[in-house]
Amino acid sequence: MPTQTLRSVLQARGAELILEATLIVFAVLVALAVDEWNEGREFRELADIARTAVLAELTGNQAELEKSAPTVQAILDEVTDVVQRLEAGEVVTEARLSGELPDFSDAAWETARATGSMARMDYEWVLRTARVYETQELTLDLQRDLLVTFGNLAVRRPDL
Repeated sequence: MPTQTLRSVLQARGAELILEATLIVFAVLVALAVDEWNEGREFRELADIARTAVLAELTGNQAELEKSAPTVQAILDEVTDVVQRLEAGEVVTEARLSGELPDFSDAAWETARATGSMARMDYEWVLRTARVYETQELTLDLQRDLLVTFGNLAVRRPDL
């Protein structure tokens, strides 16, 4: 049997080889598309889980704020009273600052940021939610500043 040259093989089976190559390329493209679709679905599921966790966290933070509202008001009233007494020239020897301040969580929010889940969330929702977390941070900063300022006033007491 004579050795067939590449040219004769291509002439004899050219259409068949082109069809096989086309099917292979098509199969690879389908596999890539399925992989991309599956990855997108997983990212969307992760984004949904993250959004649910953030909403639960914000609900918990709101409950924490409501629970601590009487304490925050009592501290504010006490600080206001002490400041007024100090401004009037009175020597203040004690003040009662007690109670539990709100302890906000941002773990779900930070996790959503770290995992890239926010890229699959509605932009407007992410923006509004970021503002809520900024407000929480400002609230904690104000509380801390209030306590530091009050502590500084106590250090300046003339009877110390």
